[in-house]
Amino acid sequence: MAFQQALLDLYDRGVILAINSSNNLEDALQVIRTHPNMILKERHFAAHRINWQDKVENMRALAKELNICLDSMVFLDDSPLNRESMRTFLPEVETPDLPTDTSQYSKFLHALPHFEHKTITDEDKMRGNLYVTERLRKETEKKFENREEFLKSLGIELAVRENDQSAISRVTQLTEKTNQFNIKKRPYTEDEIKMFMQDDTYAIFHGRAIDQFGDQGVIAFALVRKAQEIWHIESLLMSCRVVGRGIEDAFLAAIAKRAKDEGAQTLGITFEASEKNELARAFVERLFKNAQNVPVIQFQTPSWITLA
Repeated sequence: MAFQQALLDLYDRGVILAINSSNNLEDALQVIRTHPNMILKERHFAAHRINWQDKVENMRALAKELNICLDSMVFLDDSPLNRESMRTFLPEVETPDLPTDTSQYSKFLHALPHFEHKTITDEDKMRGNLYVTERLRKETEKKFENREEFLKSLGIELAVRENDQSAISRVTQLTEKTNQFNIKKRPYTEDEIKMFMQDDTYAIFHGRAIDQFGDQGVIAFALVRKAQEIWHIESLLMSCRVVGRGIEDAFLAAIAKRAKDEGAQTLGITFEASEKNELARAFVERLFKNAQNVPVIQFQTPSWITLA
């Protein structure tokens, strides 16, 4: 039970738990649901692959379902054979050797450097529930004949704020962790974020999304260099779990409106390609095409999103 408690502690700190197990699905779920010694419940696991298939393929499937990179995953398994297979075929997945003494599992888990957090944010604490609500969104979408009707049903609200010091820890964390929807992989420290907020030639924006399934927390960040005629976006990133619902368009439209209100005519952006930011590249190409600067009036909020 100490090992379960250690896993639950990680869950409470924002680590996503998933099951990759060789077992009969219903038998395993029955144990989780009813065994008196089970501290961890079904709701604590964002996803599971409980079957008799290869665990390497299961790991790929879990990464796809959770929309996370394989190099963000840690595989814990008591079988040396399974661990060696994972290291061979998915070397990007971190696969540590567990102690032979199971009573040491909890201590071992707490000592792993992969789960260290500089700061625990509100989004970390709610991350487990965020994956549960995301699963509900996907199930709900199946009931609609087209995606736009589904998006309208969500009742998405996006709150965009400028130079809000209460979000410093979270936006710093986003710059450290976001890879896929990120125009430039450049992490910033909290001190740097504070410095930009105090500089009149820069602005820090963040976006918080809410829909009928709940609060998704702070999911977007932008660093903008301001000039009289043009605002240049130096950094733009968003949690990939919300990308594809028009929130990215609404976030940029809110920044463009702010630029227009202050007299700027255009938005500029610089994209730097990385191995993982194809998602961001496609977005930049769609909105900016081959132009370095785009008139602010061209950026529009999708009809199904309300700016709050």
